[in-house]
Amino acid sequence: MHRLASSPRAHAPGRSRNERSTSPTQCVREGARAHAHPIWAPTESDELLRLAVQVGGIGIYETDFEQSRTRFSPELCAILGLPAETDMTYADASRVFDERDRAAVSASVEAACSSADRGKWSGVHRVVRPDGAIRWVSIQGRRYYRNTANGLRAVRSVGTVVDITHLKETQAALRESEARLRIATNAAALGVFDRDVKADRMVWANKRAFEIFGHTRGDRELTGKQLLKDYVHPDDAKAVKKAMRAARRGGGNHHVICRIRQKNGPQRWLQIDGKYELSDTGEPSRHIGVFADITERKALEQEAKELSDRLVNLQEEERQRIAQDLHDSTAQHLVAANLNLMNLRAKVSLGSDEVNRWNEVEASMAEALKELRTFCYLMHPLGLDTDGLCSTLRRYIDGYANRSMLSAKLRSNPNVDTLPLHMQRSLFRIVQEALANVYRHACASHVSVDLRWIADRVHVVVTDNGRGADGNQEEPSFRPGVGIYGIRARARQLGGDLKIRTGSHGTRIHVVALIERTRRRKESRIH
Repeated sequence: MHRLASSPRAHAPGRSRNERSTSPTQCVREGARAHAHPIWAPTESDELLRLAVQVGGIGIYETDFEQSRTRFSPELCAILGLPAETDMTYADASRVFDERDRAAVSASVEAACSSADRGKWSGVHRVVRPDGAIRWVSIQGRRYYRNTANGLRAVRSVGTVVDITHLKETQAALRESEARLRIATNAAALGVFDRDVKADRMVWANKRAFEIFGHTRGDRELTGKQLLKDYVHPDDAKAVKKAMRAARRGGGNHHVICRIRQKNGPQRWLQIDGKYELSDTGEPSRHIGVFADITERKALEQEAKELSDRLVNLQEEERQRIAQDLHDSTAQHLVAANLNLMNLRAKVSLGSDEVNRWNEVEASMAEALKELRTFCYLMHPLGLDTDGLCSTLRRYIDGYANRSMLSAKLRSNPNVDTLPLHMQRSLFRIVQEALANVYRHACASHVSVDLRWIADRVHVVVTDNGRGADGNQEEPSFRPGVGIYGIRARARQLGGDLKIRTGSHGTRIHVVALIERTRRRKESRIH
């Protein structure tokens, strides 16, 4: 430590100038040895103490009550924002404390006189620097007393001061963050938990975490085993275990949606998001996360799905009605007009120009009738209800090849004919839209359609050799039109999705649909 010489006003009456006052570091040593005026010896231990004080930024103070003077070490001067070698009256030194803390400081110091370890006191308080900045400090001090006729009298005080402002600011920021988290979790009605994996017990959980399961904190503990055994729906337990095991192995995140049974019986939908943390040995040690009751959301999703299905059915019914009307009315009018033209032609004599025009009219009428019948077929393909998807698609693709002059190939699993009719209809529309997209955009010469049944999913793959982008991409280079959006919407209605890959060798449209009879058992999706 630096030795701080006393100023002239620090010398007591009758005290010689050659009698140097002790430094703050010496005061600490004095307190330990309980000597009045020890002499500092430049030993190795003294040097280590000096270095420790400097590196640790530990400030040291000394108060001489008989002289009413307080001196600060350079480290403490730096903490307080004072010039080095500062000393001041004891009264002035007391005013370094923030006025809000002065009473508490005085109480702690006075109580030290009667404490078990007499004279020792400590505290965490605020100090005010000359520039007005407030710093938090931790103080460890000791007072030394002398017996007098009037009782004990404080003669000296020494102590250490550490700046803990950063710690206090961190604690305040943490409290503020926790307050914001509480507000957010309360607003979102989220249950928050922190679980000890090895002991399988909740280290901490908020009130909402227990409410979601239909009981209070005092009812019982909420462990991982109880969650799976007593609450998770049996049909979802296997998928939940699988997701949890996968997250535990790598210390990763999990996102689980499952059904639970509350204490009083009702079934609820629960979303569990969390993370496993690993110990130094690589074993899972901590599991933190949130519970969210998404029953209302699931009900809305179900309503939206039913509405969507209803709209699709209405669309199909409207297509069928329009196709039927066109076939029974408009097409018959065109047939009648064509027959009348044939009768009139037999009764009149025509020149070469009139004959050519008459032939053009009859050809236009025949082409219009052909297009009308094709349009009716595209709107409502016959045979789907009776012949099944495979035969209907084969007829459709043969007609598509004739109309488009493309080479078209179909490979289909016959089991698709056993799918529910509305699912067969949706798959047909997906193939129809995909082939229309090939005809409009691809400039292809060949297209293939594959219907595959793999596990509990149907895969529809439409591949062409037409124009694509350079290199492989996840999305096509052309901007998707209404047809692509329609394919994606139908795929999602069937519990699947659409993937498109395009490149220099053509485009591949891949639709995955979850089979209806297994979809109900797999409403719990594990990500």
